[in-house]
Amino acid sequence: MSNSSLWLLDNDFKGHEHKKYENSWLYSPIAWDVLLEKYLHKEIQTHYGHKKSMICSMDGGLLHNKLNEIVNKSNAFYDRIVWEMSNQQVFLSRDKEIIAENIRMFVESNKAFDKSDDGTYPLQLDHIMARFHEIAEDIEAIDESEYICFVFKSSNCDDGVESWFSKYNEEEDEYETTSLKEVKSDVAEFVIINNNCIEFLKNIEYFEK
Repeated sequence: MSNSSLWLLDNDFKGHEHKKYENSWLYSPIAWDVLLEKYLHKEIQTHYGHKKSMICSMDGGLLHNKLNEIVNKSNAFYDRIVWEMSNQQVFLSRDKEIIAENIRMFVESNKAFDKSDDGTYPLQLDHIMARFHEIAEDIEAIDESEYICFVFKSSNCDDGVESWFSKYNEEEDEYETTSLKEVKSDVAEFVIINNNCIEFLKNIEYFEK
């Protein structure tokens, strides 16, 4: 079973896997299904019994892109925060309390979405609520004097986040630790929060400022 993880970036922007969470389906896919139901209800249809979030991977990303555009215009700040977290964007640790509170608000505000065939709602189930609250608590506990940023990795099925922090040294025939500052391509966006407004800066732009 895949897991998700919380990565912390130190003051040199080197990444450290801080905590793993068993069963990655308990956070990001739940968020995706809830948001798809909330914002694109008329366009979602049952597809061979799969979860709605899986439809996004079957249409070349068109549905994901449409949802991204809608959520980015939403007045529900908690939806925007959880959406960006689930897409592995980089957050500043200075905003940890705001982010943690909005994760909790996401759970409380979206309990009536994505009703299952058995009549249950995901954000009313104890084990799913517990995962969202656990992640919020772990973010709230980040030592921002030691770790300047963090990123939530939705699944260990790829090495997307890990690749930001290591590179292969052919001469030494081994991987060496690197910094996100050294990455020369756009791999993520920094989520800059000011007065309930969000600005996005691609990683290269962030380090050029």
